[in-house]
Amino acid sequence: MTLRNFCRVDLAVVLVFAGVLLTPASVRAQNYSYVNIDYPGENVFSAPLGVNDHGQVVGYWQDLTTGALHGYFYDGTTYTTLDYPGAATEAVGINNAGVISGLYYFSSSGPYGFIYDHGTFTQLSYPNTPSGTDGQGINNHNEVVGYWGYYYSFVYNNGSYTSFGYPGAAVTYGVGVNDSGETSGYYQLVNAGDSYGFFDDGGTFTSIEAPGTYQTFALGLNNLGVVVGYGSPTNGDSAVAFLWQAGQFTLINPGDSNPIPYAINNNGQIVGQYNPAGVHHGFLGTPTSSPALQFVPVVPCRLVDTRHTGGAIPGGTSRSFAITQLGGCGIPSSAAAYSLNVTAVPHGPLGYLTIWPTGESQPTTSLLNSTDGRVKADAAIVPSGTSDAVSVFVSNTSDVLLDINGYFTTPNYETLAFYPLAPCRVADTRNPSGHLGGPFLAAGVERDFPVLESSCIPQNANAVAYSFNFTAVPHPARQELGYLTVWPQGISQPTVSTLNNPTATVVANAAIVPVAQSGSIAVFPSNTTDLVIDINGYFAAPGTGGLSLYTLTPCRVLDTRNNHGHPFSGEKTVNIAGSTCSPSSNAQAYVFNGTVVPPGSMPFLTLWPNGENQPGVSTLNAADGFITSNMAIVPTTNGSIDAYAQGLTQLILDISGYFAP
Repeated sequence: MTLRNFCRVDLAVVLVFAGVLLTPASVRAQNYSYVNIDYPGENVFSAPLGVNDHGQVVGYWQDLTTGALHGYFYDGTTYTTLDYPGAATEAVGINNAGVISGLYYFSSSGPYGFIYDHGTFTQLSYPNTPSGTDGQGINNHNEVVGYWGYYYSFVYNNGSYTSFGYPGAAVTYGVGVNDSGETSGYYQLVNAGDSYGFFDDGGTFTSIEAPGTYQTFALGLNNLGVVVGYGSPTNGDSAVAFLWQAGQFTLINPGDSNPIPYAINNNGQIVGQYNPAGVHHGFLGTPTSSPALQFVPVVPCRLVDTRHTGGAIPGGTSRSFAITQLGGCGIPSSAAAYSLNVTAVPHGPLGYLTIWPTGESQPTTSLLNSTDGRVKADAAIVPSGTSDAVSVFVSNTSDVLLDINGYFTTPNYETLAFYPLAPCRVADTRNPSGHLGGPFLAAGVERDFPVLESSCIPQNANAVAYSFNFTAVPHPARQELGYLTVWPQGISQPTVSTLNNPTATVVANAAIVPVAQSGSIAVFPSNTTDLVIDINGYFAAPGTGGLSLYTLTPCRVLDTRNNHGHPFSGEKTVNIAGSTCSPSSNAQAYVFNGTVVPPGSMPFLTLWPNGENQPGVSTLNAADGFITSNMAIVPTTNGSIDAYAQGLTQLILDISGYFAP
């Protein structure tokens, strides 16, 4: 059975069933937006089989009147037929240079594989085999994977064929190959008709068996080691499309139009066939956002301190950290995003630090800057990457500390929804003495804050974690603060820090803080300081009004420096939903990293929902005139937010996610 028959016959059967969901904890879900890819013409059947990083697509189309089979190339605007002279042709793979792989056959012979390089065909025919050679995927080194004799697989490289097969299998079909030479496909055991997927990492084979299915077809593969394919469920329902990476299955639009993917590029785009409204179409699918995620709090825990393990990260380089394997913090591999506090301890001026999911491209956004070399912290919600890791880049040599206070995962019995609140001031030790007021915090002494006494928090909230913004104000003036730690009251103080103020300015940092049984939080300062606590929401059991997190690739919503923009002061409205980042119109709160670039002293910046009165809170402070950043979860009622700057500044807003139903 060739892939040619596999695509056109088997899929025509499985597409007619209703959807099915897989339920194990190792399964996530991913939604895509679809664009139909259909070769134009009447009485034509077509299927896209390959896609490169430019979104260029190849596949085949068949004239159902004559039965003639043709390859095609689609550049996003124009379809071009691609035929080996005189032969039935299928274009299967395309690399970033536009070099195409596939197969062709004549009425009396074939199939033969081919490479098509801008007008020139090179035939692929495995030596000394009379029963055909199928060319399948191609990588950016012009290496082609395929199979010969309908039983064995090969990788072709510049005239040389290397044969391979799944250990103990009777049949192995190689379908995908990436730039590392890793391959994917499917195999059948001796005396067994069912198929199983595989991933081959340089001779180390991993079987891919989708849960709840009796057979699995693994097809395309990208440079991140992500495999696309589908499984046939044991209950007879429709085929289930999936992504697979390092043992983790992710469903593709479960129950939606029965998508069957063939290939995936390095941007996560997929091509294949689907069946909206019962009508067959080819598609190009682009990831829309992460699946819905909910929060699980953990006692604040230190994951990484490069001052003690691993050494500083050299300037201009990045380092990956496998979160689930660090610090004994008990973070499971099911975590899809981490709630972190990132602290930079530079060895000198630090232009910027960036953090992102390992395996993805480094974003063009930054998390924090320390141009004067001070110790600086910033909160971040970062999706999990390859091998449960995140990557950190520093422009200049710096030590890095990573602390965690929770993680986000697919909803289950222990996860919490987010309930946004209008930003509100919970405590301020500059006020007269009281449970949520003065006096200032004494050096080296724990102080507990009974935050449930604040009118900012609904009486029936039953919060399990709070989303706070903490601001340290030197007391007395010019008093440095080595570090300040916040944690649930009633347990031992953890070895983490929430913020640092080594230059005795006013410093803010966001933090998600788990709730003690009493509802109180504990704070420890290394030196005397005043403290301000603002709230923008809380996490509690899912219910009416509860929201889930949807992560996004970091995207710059606003940069007032663009187009020779001038600094502003006072109030400014920012249309988030209408920005080029285009977060969902269902968003009820945004996750930002806000950065101010002031020309001089800028006492504070406040972000809040557009259409509401400016609250008496602050988001960040740059009284000393330095570039300053902070994470901010900002509710919205209409897709816009307001910003108020008490002093001239440029403002940068990078969005990394949103909360929605």
